[in-house]
Amino acid sequence: MQENYIVSERYLITGCNGQLGQVLQKAYPKATALGKDDLDISDEKQVQGIDWSKYDVIINAAAYVNADHSETDEGRERTWQSNAVGPRNLAKAAIENDIHLIHISSEYVFDGTIKNHHEDEPFTPLSVYGQTKSAGDLVVSLVPKHHIIRTSWVVGDGHNFVKTMKNLADMRIDPKVVDDQYGRLTFTSELARAIDYIINNNVEYGTYNLSNSGEIKSWAAIAKDVFELAGHDRDRVTPISTDEYRANKHPFAPRPTYSDMDLSKIQRAGFESYDYEPLLREYVEGLGVVK
Repeated sequence: MQENYIVSERYLITGCNGQLGQVLQKAYPKATALGKDDLDISDEKQVQGIDWSKYDVIINAAAYVNADHSETDEGRERTWQSNAVGPRNLAKAAIENDIHLIHISSEYVFDGTIKNHHEDEPFTPLSVYGQTKSAGDLVVSLVPKHHIIRTSWVVGDGHNFVKTMKNLADMRIDPKVVDDQYGRLTFTSELARAIDYIINNNVEYGTYNLSNSGEIKSWAAIAKDVFELAGHDRDRVTPISTDEYRANKHPFAPRPTYSDMDLSKIQRAGFESYDYEPLLREYVEGLGVVK
């Protein structure tokens, strides 16, 4: 779906090479878009070296998202630097220069024992990744002009679950996929729409849950849907438990059982969520066939 965005040169996008960052670059072609090679947000000197007088809005799409690798010694340090120290540096710059900071969070800040997460649910992270995202949220919440967008199960241009399942289907590989973790997909187009809506509609500062709307399903159920949409037998996907999956997965980061989030706050602000299932069909059809 084509959206019309108000473009501005006074936006700065970090993490521009990630799944969300790529969509934001297309949405805001006049914005300053920086990848890690251009700006390492964990380096305070680099962040302080930016001429912040040029900007009204920072959209922080930079993060280290390999939750399993984050459980290693090397990964732990990198994850804390990217997901906690980096947001702290941006928060400091935003406070000092009266800038609006938009930060992308994760449902991994919760342990997932509660269904339908609300924005004010206490943090209960199970993993290093979840701990660092919690820390990032806390520092960003100190910025007077801030929006924290908490999301889950992101799908866009780049490595993601849906693309992996489509490739496996085409390559005649029959996967085993966990059937006891539940949530909804969030397409990067939905995140970009929400960010644009927030910027241009004076949405009250604070934290907002954001995913696509639609039926809550397990990873295995979504994998089966991908196989079917790609013209393959959905029964080629074998459902397994998380315990079975983790038995042969080292390192392994604990996942929330329930990743579904209550979307009523962002909807009360006037944002209409799109159902993910039509977008999933469109996305799978656009991937082509792996030979």
